[in-house]
Amino acid sequence: MPQSIQFLAPEPINLVNNEPPADEVTGRSLRFKYITVGSCTIVNSQNNKFSVWQIEVALSPTGTSGTGSPHIQIYKRYTDFELFREKLLRSLTPALRPCIPQLPPKVSWYESWHYSQANFKSSWLARRRAGLEYFLNQVLLNDKVLAEALPCVKEFLEK
Repeated sequence: MPQSIQFLAPEPINLVNNEPPADEVTGRSLRFKYITVGSCTIVNSQNNKFSVWQIEVALSPTGTSGTGSPHIQIYKRYTDFELFREKLLRSLTPALRPCIPQLPPKVSWYESWHYSQANFKSSWLARRRAGLEYFLNQVLLNDKVLAEALPCVKEFLEK
């Protein structure tokens, strides 16, 4: 008596991509919780004396990957902020450029005679720190700015 073999074909596997399309990957995929500019370190080189600012950026968790917020800690000089602001203004449409605040001022001309004393006073450094923190918060917490200038922002945070 011949026996028949029954064959049951496997069901096809359906893969689902839950990631947003590439054109939607803008500021929504990179959300900041808070940005702080901490203390500065005064660096003495042979011919120069300058300050390096500690910046802490907390990212908002995306998706269901976890509850903790990833943190980025970077160190930047004032000239890095100046270059970032210039690149940012070039990459934004004219309508969004007014959203970018000015950086805190440099040492005034009449204090420049005593630059080393004026530039490293604790009161002057505290005002500069507050101004840099304000600048970063205005830029990085603005979804419209992030959507237009994401490559510029990533470059600033990665270098």
